[in-house]
Amino acid sequence: MRGQLPGRMSPSEFKSAEKSRPVHGELAILVDREYVCPICGNRLKVKDVSPEMVQSDGTDIDLRPRFKNIDVLKYRVIECPACGYADLSKTFTNVMEKERKALLDKRIRYDQKMTSEEKYAREYSDAYRYYKSALRCCLIRGSKSSQRGFTALYAAWLLRGWREKLRKNDFVVTPADVMGIDEERKLIKYALRNLKDADMSEDYPINGMDEGTLQYLLAALCYMQDEMKDASNYVSRALRDKGLRPNIHLMAEELRDHIKDKRLAMKNMEPLE
Repeated sequence: MRGQLPGRMSPSEFKSAEKSRPVHGELAILVDREYVCPICGNRLKVKDVSPEMVQSDGTDIDLRPRFKNIDVLKYRVIECPACGYADLSKTFTNVMEKERKALLDKRIRYDQKMTSEEKYAREYSDAYRYYKSALRCCLIRGSKSSQRGFTALYAAWLLRGWREKLRKNDFVVTPADVMGIDEERKLIKYALRNLKDADMSEDYPINGMDEGTLQYLLAALCYMQDEMKDASNYVSRALRDKGLRPNIHLMAEELRDHIKDKRLAMKNMEPLE
């Protein structure tokens, strides 16, 4: 039995809710990809998104991508059903020997009846379980701060999409539920701590992200966590980057204004001595 996810309602309850309102046509957007687990050698076939089939629907303040016809974040993590190793698909096979030994030593065969072939579109509950496994593997293998940070951030984005889908289908979601805002904020807090460390200790680009864009991302995450002083510092650094992409520059200018407004509102709320 896999570890229970945090939250008020169980994943199985929300999984039933998802199945009652299926995403029509999602399978048509998916393709099969084959992998060999670098830890135990198990062969697995997983579903992945066909890039030319997705329809963009904008970007959140923290750069979370939105799509009209599928949530790509459900398919960013691969988990081996034989040994429990999980990682982002783009780095799934990038395992050093010392990491392989550590992961092999800690592996847990969760469910011996699990198939090595995905035949259906993923439910959010399954996708989130994969992210939790990936975060666990990050700790076991001693991953870099950037890998831990982005894995947690993607997991937070997944919860946001899960929450939005349920509310769109008229389900009530509370802050304490599995995909509630409380769990998302915990993941963002963890991601922010690690990405701050990556900014100080790792070479750019980080996870394919240039320095100015990561400064903007850090500013947005600090803003969301009410760390307003750091948010101001990071957004200023982003705006000073002459190589910042025009769309990120525009978002940074808007974020700078939001930060000013929020700092003023927070100051006005401070109790008088």
